[in-house]
Amino acid sequence: MMKKYILLGSIFASVFMLGSCDYNEDNFPGYDEYDTIKDIRNDTITLEAADYATIAKLQANKDLALSKDPEAESYLKALEAVGKNQFFTDMILPEEFLPAYIANRFPYLSDNSKVLVNYRFAQDLPAYLSQLSTARTYQFETEDYKSVWGDKVDAKYLSPSTISKIPAILKAANQTAKQGDVLMVEYAFSETEPSIGGGGVTPEPTYTPISEIIAGGVGEYTAKGTVVGTYGRGFLLNDGTASILVYLNKPANYSIGDVLTVAGTTSIYSGLSQFPQSSEVKLLERSKTFAYPTAVSMSGAEMDKWTENAAIKYVSITGKLVISGKYLNLEVEGATRQGSISYPVAGLVDETLNGQNVTVTGYLIGYSKSFVNIMATSVVAEGTENAYTPIGVVALSNAGSYTVKGSVVATYDRGFLLNDGTGSILVYLNKNYTEKRKIGDIVTVAGQTSEYAGLKQFTDQSIVTLIKESTDWVYPDLLQLKGEDMDAYLESPYVAYVSYEGVLKIDGFYYNITIEGAEKAIGSLSYVPEGVVDNTLNGKKVRVEGYSIGVSGGRYVNTMVVSVADASTAVTKSMLATRAVIEPNTYAVYQFNGSAWNEYEPEDETVSLAVMQPADYKPLGYNSISNPSEVLPIYLKNCCPYAQSGDKKAVVYYYYADKVTSVAASEYTFDGAVWVETVNSVPAAMMFMQVNNSWKEAVEYYANTFAGELHGDAVIVDVELGGKDYVWSTLATSAHIQASGYYQQNRVTESWLITPKINLTEAIAPKMVFEAAISYLYSGKITDHIQVCVSTDYVPNAEKAKEAVQAAKWDVISFDKWVSGSTFEEMQADMAAYKGQQIYVAFKYSSNTECAPTLKLKNFAVKE
Repeated sequence: MMKKYILLGSIFASVFMLGSCDYNEDNFPGYDEYDTIKDIRNDTITLEAADYATIAKLQANKDLALSKDPEAESYLKALEAVGKNQFFTDMILPEEFLPAYIANRFPYLSDNSKVLVNYRFAQDLPAYLSQLSTARTYQFETEDYKSVWGDKVDAKYLSPSTISKIPAILKAANQTAKQGDVLMVEYAFSETEPSIGGGGVTPEPTYTPISEIIAGGVGEYTAKGTVVGTYGRGFLLNDGTASILVYLNKPANYSIGDVLTVAGTTSIYSGLSQFPQSSEVKLLERSKTFAYPTAVSMSGAEMDKWTENAAIKYVSITGKLVISGKYLNLEVEGATRQGSISYPVAGLVDETLNGQNVTVTGYLIGYSKSFVNIMATSVVAEGTENAYTPIGVVALSNAGSYTVKGSVVATYDRGFLLNDGTGSILVYLNKNYTEKRKIGDIVTVAGQTSEYAGLKQFTDQSIVTLIKESTDWVYPDLLQLKGEDMDAYLESPYVAYVSYEGVLKIDGFYYNITIEGAEKAIGSLSYVPEGVVDNTLNGKKVRVEGYSIGVSGGRYVNTMVVSVADASTAVTKSMLATRAVIEPNTYAVYQFNGSAWNEYEPEDETVSLAVMQPADYKPLGYNSISNPSEVLPIYLKNCCPYAQSGDKKAVVYYYYADKVTSVAASEYTFDGAVWVETVNSVPAAMMFMQVNNSWKEAVEYYANTFAGELHGDAVIVDVELGGKDYVWSTLATSAHIQASGYYQQNRVTESWLITPKINLTEAIAPKMVFEAAISYLYSGKITDHIQVCVSTDYVPNAEKAKEAVQAAKWDVISFDKWVSGSTFEEMQADMAAYKGQQIYVAFKYSSNTECAPTLKLKNFAVKE
């Protein structure tokens, strides 16, 4: 059964005043770290997708989850699922895993601060949905296809006759699998069986000149060339005959001067040929030097003329820069179209130039009716020169004095890595790295470069200037390195966003990774910041993600680490290949039963599985979805046109949130017209309070709205009715309870409204709160007629109720201010004096012949 965490919003709405962050907290993180300023306040927050992801990533929560089941790590997996599913469960309880998040989000709040958290809690859903959400990705590679076909067939796909070999491949590749583990398996498939040849040597690949690719129109091609330009969504490839855009829909993990091959089916976009996001890209080598071509100055009329016979061209154009949100346009005199600076990397364009005349240098890469698209390499005020050298050029140039500008993409304890889209360079500040930079910060660096570990870097005397704080940095696809790739890296180092797996060994400040399949190379995590690597991973197989930054000692691949995770649970991100692979066109789900892998089947026979395929994502322009509630009903409508009312489908898909792609699953039922998602969570709320620098659940010990008939085990004890039938009146239609000593005339009465026993033995800072209104008081004094009392020795006795009340000792609670009119006002009283005790609370009403006021009461609670 699901625990009841849903609280009455109406109570909390009156209790909480929304606090806003102060100036120091917004603008000077760490200002209060020495706790010189007390900040006590009440806040209400509602968890969003990014918040659940943070909760799952916090090291304190990971440690807590691991401590509950260190062997099977079931709680750790359940915690990861919370980050994806965006709701808590009976395993990952909010009262246990929210305190670390609140402490992380509100580091400067002081004791007695309170935070009401609105969150979602899991409904009772089929277990298979949780199982599917823990799935990791396994993509078939060249070696897997070789295992299927042997040496006689050079086929990099599966066929109908070889699908049955998938379980054996998975078992060989996942030798540490545990019963119940689930994999999303990606592979290439063809209905056509390959011809059986006699083996032999694989022929050298052939490449189509880019000029012929452009002339040939849409088709499948493989090109080889050099990266000559980059922007926020891909790069330009040039082979000496022509240039072509490779559109990745995200930043490139390559630098200008890199020699690559690109294979895929071209398309026409904005009037020019391009390779799409699904293309296979392979890094071959790095150039020794690089220089941009000489830009051709272009007028507005010439820019218009270019569209008549468009081809990628390196130009410089002057016009008025107009910035509107994310759009950066160039109004060029004499042109019918505007220039459009396409997806510039952060920091390339100085936003203060908005409205001024500027000169844009870059590649013309397409056009539309209203715009000419430019892959900009420089944007400067008209008549000025670019003060910065592209980082990709600096990285391939002789050591010397340079000034660069870019985004911080990774950090370690001795400096940071800087990237401007053209390439990356290490800024090694050694012990001068005192002002730490954050990922996404835009900075300039001026100083001398030198060569170290086979790569250029800025020295520790360089001057770093912050331009803009922490803009969003979008990571490129990872370059996945195997053992042989790591060995090859030793001979030709480069900077790239990479991943690799191996056994972690921690020895003091040294973090080394032994790579399976590597004859010589060892991964080395450089100057790891505190808290980035969980020391409990020592001796385990881990997955490292970070930037390769050179070779030391002839065998260590230096890595500026971004993350290190247990390889058995790490989520596989989008990756680039370092050698020939086939783009998967089929996804399937497999589960390990303890001895073998089999295609996944839900235990509920009324539910069938539907796995979104690569072709299903293509119309969306991405390889995952971020809005499943919108996409999945349409997907099911298309894939299940003959569905009958009551049919159920469990959809497995790639879900993107908080910059991470992972496997997710949702259940849908067809109602005869549309597909309706099975609700997997319900809204809930929980209050927390900081006590002794620790956040704890603030409990509601007793609550009663006093609406309708008397309920909640409250009782009324009449001591004197003065000829009345009752003093306290409760009506089924009333939103409150009320007391009055008037009937035809003021009468002498005394009557008590008493709560059941309230347990405060584990209370932290309890308080009483209720709403009250008073009328017909006239010149009387309210405390002569209304008293709120507390007793620790009251013993209820139904037969002698009056005597039991009179025998008990009752403390009269004082209030700073009592209600003064017929409008409901909130009353509060500190109940800290009763911590560790069990109490009864009573409202004592009395009237006399001179005054018989009417008291109205509602929304009573004793809580933290």
